[in-house]
Amino acid sequence: MKLFRTLISQEKALKIVLAYVNRTEKETISFDEAFGRILAEDIQSPIDSPPFNRAAMDGYAIRGENSFGATPNNSVFLRRKEVVAAAGEQVKKTEIGEEEYLPVQTGMPMPKGSNAVVMLEYTKESDNKLEIFKPVTPGKNVSPKGEDVKKGEVVLKEGKVLRAHDIGMLASLYKTRVKVYKRSRIGIISTGDEITDPKSPVSGNKVADVNSYVLEALVKGIAVPYRAGILRDDYETIKKAIATSLDDCDGLLITGGSSVGKRDFLADAVEELGELLFHGVAIRPGEPTGFGIIDNKPVFVLPGYPVATISAFEMLVKPFLFAVHGVKEERVKIVAVASKKIPSAVGRSDFVRVKLSYTEDGYSVEPLRVSGSGILSSMTKSNGFAVIEENKEGVEEGEKQEVNVWD
Repeated sequence: MKLFRTLISQEKALKIVLAYVNRTEKETISFDEAFGRILAEDIQSPIDSPPFNRAAMDGYAIRGENSFGATPNNSVFLRRKEVVAAAGEQVKKTEIGEEEYLPVQTGMPMPKGSNAVVMLEYTKESDNKLEIFKPVTPGKNVSPKGEDVKKGEVVLKEGKVLRAHDIGMLASLYKTRVKVYKRSRIGIISTGDEITDPKSPVSGNKVADVNSYVLEALVKGIAVPYRAGILRDDYETIKKAIATSLDDCDGLLITGGSSVGKRDFLADAVEELGELLFHGVAIRPGEPTGFGIIDNKPVFVLPGYPVATISAFEMLVKPFLFAVHGVKEERVKIVAVASKKIPSAVGRSDFVRVKLSYTEDGYSVEPLRVSGSGILSSMTKSNGFAVIEENKEGVEEGEKQEVNVWD
């Protein structure tokens, strides 16, 4: 039986992996195609937003000081400003004089001379006269020029994953072309005589290929995944498939056959085709994880059990892909108090599936007490995970622990 190469720490494994990062190139695309992409430039606002003082409420634009003293029993009266049309540029060019008003709607430019909007419910308009029952101070219900973004301000930073609201910001600034990092193409291969595609008819002596679909979903948020298929446990077949897949991909994730059994060929195949940099990491689950370089392309050898694959991905593959694509964001992390002891063994990094809860006293966390890296339900029942460092013997009840929240 083959043995693992010397087990190394998760920290050391990550350093090795990150040493082989080659940043992807940049490309310029339309802003409306940039959702989920990683920004490759700082976005500096070319304008003030809003570009003018605008009404923040439906109502009447006035000089706020003209409403002082208004009460339900002592109303203040103003006269309507005569304009050709009370909309758009016409309103913006109109000047409100003493004791004058002009109807405005939310988002419309404020007329010159006005500095407040009195809401409809505190007024009554009749015969071009406005009765005001409640005063407003200057600036009330007005969005001043540049309130949202000032000209020259950096609103989005390089390395940010663009979300829906970021696309909206780009639109508001008329920034229609943006630089993003190109997405690398990552091949995904499952191995094992017992594996079958879940789209195939159910067979009693087969198990569904879970890993390639999980990895496809995990990669999709960062790079372009390519599921290259399922391979049987045959050394020459695996070796040939690795070489062929790398012709079409920038990197490769292979699951199954990473351990030390007689039919576990992946590490040997990687070593023969290129350089195997490590095989065996002190993490649980995920100990059989390996990493190598073939033709200057990264190849991750991942465990066959789904939870172990996810563990290795989160601790090693994801940081690598983030670095390749210039991502400078971190996942959401919350510091919570352990409501129960979270056990761990010194000498390894433990990937613990947890349940995060919020109470009036703050966040609390408890481990899902499930053993076995094949228990996928432990993932679906969790809403985050904690990594217990290798030099720590668990987390005691009442102790604080950082929790990674699932995306």
